[in-house]
Amino acid sequence: MRRRKGFTFIEILMVMIIIGLLSSLAILKYIDLKRQAYAVTIASEIHAVRVGAFNYWADFQDWPPDVGPGVAPPPLVPYLPGFTFAGPNYTLDWDNLTGGGGGGAFLVGITMTTADLKLLNSVKKNLGTTNPWFLNGNSLTYIIVGPSGVF
Repeated sequence: MRRRKGFTFIEILMVMIIIGLLSSLAILKYIDLKRQAYAVTIASEIHAVRVGAFNYWADFQDWPPDVGPGVAPPPLVPYLPGFTFAGPNYTLDWDNLTGGGGGGAFLVGITMTTADLKLLNSVKKNLGTTNPWFLNGNSLTYIIVGPSGVF
C-alpha cells in the first residue's frame, strides 16, 4: 500500500466550498449588524433633537419653525452643537405644524427619510413605543408633541 502525501483535489474543493459558505453567512450577518448599529445611531439622534427641542421650549415657550429637510432649525442649533440633519443614507426634517405662537393645539415631530427600507424598519424597532411614530412610504415621523399638547 502506497503512502499518500497531501490532499486530493476533491478534499481541497470540499474545504473551499465549506469555507466559502461560512464566510458568506458571516458577511451577511456583518452587514445586518452594521445596519442595526447605524439604526441605533439614528434613533439616538432623533432623541437628541427631541431633548434639544424640549430645552428650547423650556426657554422660550415656543417651538422652532419648520425650515425643510436636511436643515437644522436655526433656533435649535445652540441646543444641538455639531449636529447635522443629514447623513449618508438618510435625512432628518423638523416638522412644526403649530404655526408658531406657542398656544393652542399643535403637532411637532421629526421625520426621517431614507431609501433603505431595512434601515427604516431597524430605526422603527429602536424607537420603541414611548412616543407615537408612523410610517409613510420611505419616511418615518416621530411625534414629539401631539395635537393635545401632551409632551
